[in-house]
Amino acid sequence: MRLKQILLNLLSNAMKYNREGGAVVVECTRLGVDRTRVRVHDTGEGLSAEKVSQLFQPFNRLGNESSGEEGTGIGLVVSKLLVEVMGGTIGAASTVGVGSDFWFDLNATSAPQPVPAVATPVSAPSTPEPAAGPPRTLLYVEDNAANLMLVQQLIGRRPDLRLLTAGDGRRGILLAREHQPAAILMDINLPGMSGIEAMRLLHADPLTAHIPVLAISANA
Repeated sequence: MRLKQILLNLLSNAMKYNREGGAVVVECTRLGVDRTRVRVHDTGEGLSAEKVSQLFQPFNRLGNESSGEEGTGIGLVVSKLLVEVMGGTIGAASTVGVGSDFWFDLNATSAPQPVPAVATPVSAPSTPEPAAGPPRTLLYVEDNAANLMLVQQLIGRRPDLRLLTAGDGRRGILLAREHQPAAILMDINLPGMSGIEAMRLLHADPLTAHIPVLAISANA
């Protein structure tokens, strides 16, 4: 999982900062008998020696803050930390106008051996117990369709809960006043009105002040 995270960070940068019609090459080579190197090469604009020396500094986007490309400047820092925790090393080299190379070395290991299959008795799938009394209402305020689908699937396993959804803070406030949910799950980054602002309005309204609001956000 962590190896995948490192690769995704390096590949994302290689594509994001490449040039139109450019290329990305991934190579894996053995260094002796117990070391493996993974190299990600791109044909982007390249970096000066000064910028290469700043690559692994947190929140340093090397002047790309206004480029229109999204990013936080911590992907390489996280990758470096993960590689070093796993006993490896990571580095980079770049040439202006030619492209960049990012590589990391890790200890080699044997492929995992498959575990022999063992027949086990299969029990009948358990069915949720019927809810005692009417289901409690949960309100989820979220504009991201993937996050919304995930929570819908989770709550769908609970017959004692009923999920209401709203795509923005104002709609969420209206639903909270009308349906009086037992709790509200609130995203932070919402269109128009932030989740923090929506929570303050809910707490200022006598009709909804008693409803607990839980923040759910990827804004870390």
